Order: sequence, then structure tokens, then C-alpha cells
Amino acid sequence: MKYINKTFRLVPVCAVLLVALLSACTKKFDEYNTNPNGLTSADLLKDNLGAGSFIPTMQVNVFYCKPQDNWKYQVQQNLTADMYSGYFATPGGFGGPNTTVYDFVAKNWNIWAFQIAYSGIMGSWKEIKSRAANAPQVVAVADILKVEGMHRITDTYGPIPYTKFGVNTLTTPYDDQQTVYNAFFQDLDNAIKVLSDYVAKNPTDNSLAKFDLVYNGDYKQWIKFANSLKLRLAMRIVYANKSLARTKAEEAVNNSYGLLATNADNALVVAGKGVATSNGLWVADQAYDDCRMNASIESILKGYNDNRLTKYFQVSKITPGDYRGIRNGISIAGNKPDGYLKSSSTTLKESSPVQYMCAAEVAFLRAEGAFWGWNMGGTAQSFYEQGIKLSFEQSGASGVDAYIANNTGTQAAYKDPANNTANDVPANSTLLSKTTVKWDESASDEVKLEKIITQKWIAIFPDGQEAWTEFRRTGYPKIFPVVNNLSGGLIDTQKQIRRVPFSPDEYKSNNAEVLKAVALLGGPDNGGTKLWWDKKP
Repeated sequence: MKYINKTFRLVPVCAVLLVALLSACTKKFDEYNTNPNGLTSADLLKDNLGAGSFIPTMQVNVFYCKPQDNWKYQVQQNLTADMYSGYFATPGGFGGPNTTVYDFVAKNWNIWAFQIAYSGIMGSWKEIKSRAANAPQVVAVADILKVEGMHRITDTYGPIPYTKFGVNTLTTPYDDQQTVYNAFFQDLDNAIKVLSDYVAKNPTDNSLAKFDLVYNGDYKQWIKFANSLKLRLAMRIVYANKSLARTKAEEAVNNSYGLLATNADNALVVAGKGVATSNGLWVADQAYDDCRMNASIESILKGYNDNRLTKYFQVSKITPGDYRGIRNGISIAGNKPDGYLKSSSTTLKESSPVQYMCAAEVAFLRAEGAFWGWNMGGTAQSFYEQGIKLSFEQSGASGVDAYIANNTGTQAAYKDPANNTANDVPANSTLLSKTTVKWDESASDEVKLEKIITQKWIAIFPDGQEAWTEFRRTGYPKIFPVVNNLSGGLIDTQKQIRRVPFSPDEYKSNNAEVLKAVALLGGPDNGGTKLWWDKKP
């Protein structure tokens, strides 16, 4: 806890200033944009620079990865989704009730995902829309980035301002989540068409390269990413609207430009173009010492004898040569925090690219689509095994063939590294999965689905937001529940947290619309209320 406590001692002072500026962030979006390349007003009038210059602002705010204020990633995602996903846990508890143990009142950290999204993504998107009348291809990329950023926000809170954003400067209405998802599909469909038409007429144009931190101005790659994102969102709604899910999934797979298919296609934010980046997860883990390996990912990777373990995490200092994780929400009474600090950190570096999506995830999405009987261009088993191979290749792990053939390894029992027996998960616990890696066509549908989602969860590491969302949607993989649940009974410990409550700032500055949003949510504004797509029986 070396740095986060120092940081958050300063936050009350900083927050006064920030909240003053951002308290109505869905109203004052015009004020929150900065030009990352330091262009002058005159520059912005030339060659659509006024539009393109806001592309990197959007890109670095999907996962906050700026060196300036680099604590923002922690409050944007790490203290919620990363912890809820089963990937990470905190080694010290942050000195009292907080979001990691389901208390959203004590520190109000749940404001930041919302604020960063509307200041850094939606505000910048609006600037691009207003400046790029003669550059529809730039607007199309911005639309794709908007969907990439905002689907994480709706999957965090539920209803959000989206279709009416910027229409009224006095109030900002929220859309229900079904409306938001329908708008996502419309935005992606339009962007795919615009870029396809543009590439057909301008096959060699890469003028966006001077701004693009992800694909260096390659519009064909943006089409692939849009198709892949469309497939992700289609699978998200399978339990809420299976017919629409199938239609959109098959459209994505059958588009002539294809999907992310190899690791060369992976959507990564890489520093450059005059824009410096800092991996926010590295900051939270190794600069602040505020997160460590979670017990769930230790249990699963060890149980499967998965060689990606050594690529994802460092050896712990508790047990030499071993990798050790922590249960989320542990009590550190009687144990010095330093004991848990010696648990395994990630292998990330400050300069590590931030990943939006990888080809392995797309393979697992296609595996699930084939599992449902949809036209994905192959079988569930073929895409399942392809996804594992792509993930091993991406991480540089060896032994993939033996791993795919492993029909004995199952999730391993867990023992707390500081010998706190109250946090142990014994081998006979119902919390442990009995599912193996090897595909079995004769297995039940639920076992097949568990295999697909568990391997997908491993492959998309360290994207805690997407991992938490998939756990909520499907119930897989088997993630250990929080040890100490401080929600006051609002969140069921075994069902685990389903969403983050709306931002307190919105209750102050946009109260009437937030109250309408609670009605759209269909339940109380707490972490136990399910989202629209969270409907698996």
C-alpha cells in the first residue's frame, strides 16, 4: 500500500477541484477535451486535424493509460471490475470499507468510470463529429471507439446517457440498456459500411496514421475490429434476445473484411504519435502495490498446469519458486499487509500496450456461436482449440498440444498464503469446478459452455472488465466469492456483485434523469440488481 494511500490522501483536495469541473460531466462535455498533440487552433482547421487529433484522446481513455494522473485507471476499473473478475485482489484492504468489499459509500470511487468515459470518450467523440463533416471515415473510427469505450460503461452501470448525449445542455437523459445495445449495433453497422465504401475508393489512404495509436491508420483493420466487437456484443445479449444475437453474430462473421483472426490483428494501444502512455494496471500493481494475483486465477491455472501462469505473473516472495494469489475481501487482522504484498504481481511493464481485444477472444466467441448452432464457419471444438492455440502463441507459452489434450486437470484447491485458514477453499468445496480442458463432444451443454468461457476468461487476461462481464453473463468460470461482504445485505455473496451503483455526482447534478434511470434499471440502485442482458436461468 505504498503509494495508493499517499495518492488518496491527496484525493480529497484534488477531488474538490475535479468534482467542481466534472460534477456535471454529461452536461459540460465541451469543456473536457484536450489536444494530445498540442496543436494550435489554426492547425485544427487544416486537413481534418481538428477531427483526427481527438482520436488518441478517445483511445487512451477506454482504459485510462496516460502518465498524467495515472491513478485514474485504478479508480476507473481496477478497484471494481479487475477485483470482481477473479484476476486480482487487494493485499491490504485500503484501510477500511471500499468497493472491493462491496461498500460504495465510504470512498465514492464508483464515480470515476462514468466521469472518464464522458469527459475522455463521449466529449471527444462529439468534437470529432462537429469537425469532420468532410471526413466520414474519421467519424466512423470514432464511432467504433465510442462503442468500445461505452459498452464497458453500460456493462458497469446499466442504463447510461447515449442516444441523446449532447442534445440538451441542461439535462442528459439515460437510455435503458436494451436501447443502448441496439444503438451500439446501429453505430457499428454504419461504421463498417462507411469504412468499407471508403476503402473501396481509397485503398491506400492512411492519413489517420498520424493520430491512430491502435492500427496506425489502417481502415481495413478497423473494419475487422468493428466486426469482432459486434460479435462480442451479439454474444453478450444471447440470454436477453437470442434472435438478434444470432443475426448480429452471423453478420459479423460473414462480413467480407473478416474478424481479428491472428495475433497480428490484436487491438492494442501503443504509445507514439507524440502521445505517451502508462499501463494503468502496472501502476496499480507494481507502483502502488495495491493489487496482486487473485486466488481464483491461481486455482484455475495451477489446476490445469497452464504454462501461461509464468507469462501472466511473477513468482511470489512468500513461497520461493511458486505463484501465490489472494482471496478478494480477505481480513488482514493478525497478518501484516506485507505478508500479502509478497503474493504474485503481474509481469506487465509500465510500457506494456493496453489491449482492447485479441484474436483468441474472437475464436472463443465463434466457438460459443457454433455451440448455439449458429453459422460461425466451423465447429465449436475447432474454434475452442484455435482460441487456446492463439492465446498460447500470444503469451509465448509452450506445451499447447499437451494442454489441449489434458483430460484430468481440474481447478485446484486454494490455501491462503498467510495461513489464514478462514480464507481457504478445500478440495471438496462446491466452489471448485470439475471441468477439464479437453473438448468432449459427448459432454452436457453446460459443461461445453463452461469449457469455452473458462478458456476465454484465461485468454483475455488482464481485461478485468470483460472477464467480470462474462462471469455475470454465464456464471463461468468458478470464481471464489468475496470473503467479507460489506454491502449490508444488498449483494448476495454467492451470486456476487452484478453492477456498480450510479455515480453520486450524477445524483447531484443530473438528479431527475438518474431517478428515471433507476426506473429503467428495473431494480434498486445497488450492486445486487441484474443488468438487462444478465438473464441466464
